[in-house]
Amino acid sequence: MRASFPRSILCILVSFSLSILSAQDPERMAKLLERFPKADTNEDGQLSKDEFKILKELIVSQKSNKPAKAGKIEPTFPDIRYGKHERNVFDIWMPGTAESKSELPFPVLVFFHGGGFVGGSKDSFSPKMYLDAGIACVSANYRFTDGKESLSPTPMEDGAKVIQTLRQNAAEWNLDGGRLAVSGSSAGAVIAMWIAYHDDLARADAKDPVSRQSTRVTCAVPINGPTNLQPHWIVKNIGGSKQVHSSFQKMFGVAADSNLSAEINDRIKLSSPREFASEDDPPSLLLYNGPLGELPLPGDTKQGRIIHHPHFGKSLKSVFDSLGVECEFRHSFDPRENPVIINYLRNKFSMID
Repeated sequence: MRASFPRSILCILVSFSLSILSAQDPERMAKLLERFPKADTNEDGQLSKDEFKILKELIVSQKSNKPAKAGKIEPTFPDIRYGKHERNVFDIWMPGTAESKSELPFPVLVFFHGGGFVGGSKDSFSPKMYLDAGIACVSANYRFTDGKESLSPTPMEDGAKVIQTLRQNAAEWNLDGGRLAVSGSSAGAVIAMWIAYHDDLARADAKDPVSRQSTRVTCAVPINGPTNLQPHWIVKNIGGSKQVHSSFQKMFGVAADSNLSAEINDRIKLSSPREFASEDDPPSLLLYNGPLGELPLPGDTKQGRIIHHPHFGKSLKSVFDSLGVECEFRHSFDPRENPVIINYLRNKFSMID
C-alpha cells in the first residue's frame, strides 16, 4: 500500500543522488516536498524521516518496475467514465489492430494500480504480454482516500463499479463478461481481492442497470497484496512498526497505533479481503516478489517490505485450503519475467491454442 507519485519522479535521480540525499538536509527536503506534496502523508507541512524513506523506496521501486521495452501502447478505448468523480475512469486495450475483429468476444483482465490508496495512476499499467496472449485489458483509476471525506473501502467500491460497467457494456466493446479476471499490485491487489471474495454486489431492484450487474469474477491474480488490514494482526504476525503504514491514517481517519474505536475496527474489517473469504470464492493466484524469511520482522523494517510480505498470501491460502477453495501461492520471484500469469489466465479462461 505504498504511496505513489507520477512516473516523472524518476527524474529526481538526475537532480538528487540517492546516495547523497538525507533527511537532515532541510533545503533539499523542502524542494522535495514542494515537488511531491503527497509525500507529506500526515500533512504537517514537513517531510519527516519516515516519509522521506518511503519516498526513496518508491523511487527505487518505480525505477526497477519500469518496463524493459520503451514505447507505450495507447488504449483502444481511453478514459471510459464509470462514475461522477474525476478519477472514475478506465482504459481498454483490445488484442490485435484497431481494424481486426474477433468472431468471439475477448476474455478480460482488469488491473488496479498501486499507490497506498493515496496515489498512482492507470497509466502505469503495461498491457503488452496480455494482449499478445489474446486477452483484452482494462486499467482503472479509483478515488483516493484522504482521511476525512473519502475513507476505505471507497476505492474497493469503485473497483466493483468498474466490473459492473464492463459487464453492462461488454457487447459494445466485444468483451466476454463471463471471462473476467481481476489483478493489481499492492493497494490494487487489495481491490482485486476485495472484489473477488466479496459477496455479489449486484442489486436486482436498482434503477441503474449498471448496479444490477454482477461483481463476481472468474479468478483473481493479486501481486504483493496485504490480505488483512487489521494493525494488531499485522504487528503480531508479520512485525514491524505499530504504525504499520503511513497510508493507514488516510484510509481510516486515525493512526494505526492509536486506540481504535469499534467503528474504525468495523471499517477495517470491511476493507480486508480475508474477512470475505468463503466457500464460493473464485480461484486465486497469490504472487509476491519477496521471500518469506523469519518472522516477526524488526520494528525498523521498511514499510514496503512489511505490507508486501508473502506471509499475507500464505495466511490467506491456509484459509482457502480449509474452505476447499482453489488457491495457489508463490513468492520470491518476479512475475513479469515468468509466464505464470499468462498461463494461469489462459487456463481459467479456457483458451485453446
